[in-house]
Amino acid sequence: MNEITNKEDIRIFDQKINEVCGTEIVRHTCQFFTKGEKGLEPFGSGVFAKSEKKHFIITASHVAEYLEKDNENLFIKVDHKKFINVIGQIWMTEIEKSKEIDVAIIRIDEEMLPALSKPYFFLPISKFRKHDKMLNTSQYAVVGFPAVNVKRENGLLETGATIYLTSPSTEKVYKYYGFDPKHFYILKMEGKGKDLDSGDKSKINDKFHGISGCGLWLMFTYKDNGEHKVEYRLIGIMTEFRKGKYYCLIGNKIQIVVDALIKLEKLNIRTAKG
Repeated sequence: MNEITNKEDIRIFDQKINEVCGTEIVRHTCQFFTKGEKGLEPFGSGVFAKSEKKHFIITASHVAEYLEKDNENLFIKVDHKKFINVIGQIWMTEIEKSKEIDVAIIRIDEEMLPALSKPYFFLPISKFRKHDKMLNTSQYAVVGFPAVNVKRENGLLETGATIYLTSPSTEKVYKYYGFDPKHFYILKMEGKGKDLDSGDKSKINDKFHGISGCGLWLMFTYKDNGEHKVEYRLIGIMTEFRKGKYYCLIGNKIQIVVDALIKLEKLNIRTAKG
């Protein structure tokens, strides 16, 4: 794949990435809600996926563990006014025992599918990608639902996703925070980011609470017969952020999920590498 260096091409690709994230990736992504004192409140994010006839939500274990509490539910919005509760079997890592590996798989009940099939797309697991050699470019998109993106109007709960386009942190950041690159991704979030519509630099919105469990996506840009194209693959699940010496987002590699699905669901999965 040829490197794109022309400024006009870069501008168009930025717009294309924004469009793909806002129309396709966001529909692979859900926001969880819990019942609070004022009604439903944001609680985290997740990614819809499917393999064969089985359907899943991939998220962080510290989000999914809420389902194991007595008489507690997680809810997903399925239209302007309607929410449904999550029903299914859960597998998740125990963070304390797994050195902060923080992923969960919810194999959802078929009862949920009719309501979910209209607003959301289930990502085929063939679009999961094992990705070890990080690219030193801003080709990594995090698409999730920060809790700050919430307002109530006329009794209705309105929310929205945020797209973060970022690049990988250096090896010293992994060492400083004690994360093994074999299992984790760390992405830069310091300084200013790029507005994908205007191309202008602006301060990064650092209100990350609520994006735990959302996807980390590798964006591919290329030209086909002069037409600008963008493809994407799911490479990780975001789990936390740090605001210490290094300002960053942290996620677990999707291969952890793939290995679990092969073991737990006996699925025949092959993921692309690169």
